[in-house]
Amino acid sequence: MLLAVSAIWVTNQPEQVSASVFQKTTVPKKFRGTWYYYVGNGKVEAFKITRTKINLSGYADGGKARTYKFTKRAYNAKVSSTVSSSHQLISSKGNRIRMSYPCSETTAAYVTNNRKKLYVFVTTWPNTYYKSKSAARKNYKADRSMSRRNKLSKLVWG
Repeated sequence: MLLAVSAIWVTNQPEQVSASVFQKTTVPKKFRGTWYYYVGNGKVEAFKITRTKINLSGYADGGKARTYKFTKRAYNAKVSSTVSSSHQLISSKGNRIRMSYPCSETTAAYVTNNRKKLYVFVTTWPNTYYKSKSAARKNYKADRSMSRRNKLSKLVWG
């Protein structure tokens, strides 16, 4: 009887991921700060990237997830839905950063050398974020042209 109870208890335990799979990391300084995105009708929304969190429109609207190092092991880890939504995986090299959640699509971002623009590919189209509200309002039409999107795609993904 004791054997049957212990077998049921073992099989009903949730699968847990080893803590060593996820290694905490920080977002590089060049990506941090408040970024502005034009949403239409003359409105601009502010999004923040801090040392430990990335909050961008369409990528991580809640901003509750902490950043962890992007590794194949962390990306492929079998995790519960609460862990997968609270663990942002990032990997940066130069002006590029690769962002993802465990077992989900990867997003890339590129910051210009003067840190005035941040290009993010949340879907197949690039979103352009600016360091000032006025620049976001002024430049949104130029960012929507198809030829510019193709050039930005090559720039961000490398």
